[in-house]
Order: sequence, then C-alpha cells, then structure tokens
Amino acid sequence: MRGGDWKMSIEDEIYLNYSINEEKLCSYGFVVKDGKLVYTKRMQQDSLKIIVEYDGAIHGRIIDLDVGGDYTNFRRTDASGYSAGIRKQFEDLLFDIREKCYRNLYFKSGQARRINEYIFNTYDGSPDFLWPNIPSYGAYRRGNSKKWYAIIGSVPLYKLDHTTDSRKEVEVINVKADSGKIKELLVQKGYYPAFHMNKKCWVSIILDDTLTDKVICTLVDDSYKSV
Repeated sequence: MRGGDWKMSIEDEIYLNYSINEEKLCSYGFVVKDGKLVYTKRMQQDSLKIIVEYDGAIHGRIIDLDVGGDYTNFRRTDASGYSAGIRKQFEDLLFDIREKCYRNLYFKSGQARRINEYIFNTYDGSPDFLWPNIPSYGAYRRGNSKKWYAIIGSVPLYKLDHTTDSRKEVEVINVKADSGKIKELLVQKGYYPAFHMNKKCWVSIILDDTLTDKVICTLVDDSYKSV
C-alpha cells in the first residue's frame, strides 16, 4: 500500500492481469538507470514531474521540483480539485504505457494465464468475450472458420462439481473431444461434464493445477485440430 488509504496501489490496479513487454518499454522511451528502466515526463504543472520505474513491476512517483520532494496527495482516495487533476494525469500516463507496452492476460489463476499464453504463442489466438451475461468467459476461435476450439472462464465450484456446495469461483477450460475420449476423461480427477456446452463433444477441465499444463495443452491441440 502506498500513501493515503488505498488498499491497492494505482499501479497495481491498472496493471492487474497484464503482461509486460520490456522491449516495448524501451521503444516507449524508458532508459536504463541504476539497474532499472526509468521514464520521466514533465506534467502540465511545470513544477511537477512524473518518474515511472520498472524493476519487475511498474512504480510511479510525482516529484515537486519547487520543494525537491515527492508529491503524494494524489494517492488519497478523497483527493479532489488540484490533487484529483494530478492523479488523472498520472493515471493517463500509466494507461498509455499499458496500452503500448503490455498485453492483457485476461484471467486470474496462474494456470489459466499459462494456458492462455500457450494458445497465444502457438495459435496466435486471443480470447473473444462474447457473452455479456458471463463476461469472464473467453472463446478461442480457429482462423477464418471462427469455430470454437476452447473456452476459458470462471464458474462457482458447485456448478461444476455436484459433490460440493462451495460457491468458490474457479476457472475452467472447455475443449472439444470425441465421446469416447470424454468418457475416459470423466472418470479421472480434474475433468467434469462440460459447463454451458454440449456434454457429448465438450469437456470441462479445472485450472487449479490438478492436471499439468502439458496434459491440458495436448487436449487444446486435439481440440484445435478437430475444428
């Protein structure tokens, strides 16, 4: 937590679920300084300067050049007037850096993010979020055919596993498979009847590291080939 009464920093909120491309930071104008990548920008108020540093994560400061110290009031949740205007300039810069130098990871769990990265790197596929009533669900579609071969999204555990009443949100991936393969999978841990899909040709896999990335990626490959 940085300054004021923020539970999550401005930086953490803006870059949550995003992945950095350090080469793009350099193209953006960051320079190496003291082992960090650093970007500096004068603000509309000539007496203020933003310094953004990247050392594995983005951290920003605003320097008041008149007093030679940090200006921190913009981080307060009750900032208004002058301070609110300063915060907007700070946030606008961070959003611009995110747009030009980051890629959306879309999902919360580590395994969901890794599978998404695999699909992106292997099939140049990013998810399409097609359903307003279930905004966490992203569909992957193959080329010009636009046929779905995988869907990742979150679901309350009890809707997936009927042996529990837990409402904990878990992330799953739905992939296509033939009916015989599905029957084999459903007797194994980590596999469930397809959620929101045809259970005869789709299966849901929980993304909580019950199954290895390699196993899941192989099923994604098979699903991709099937469409």
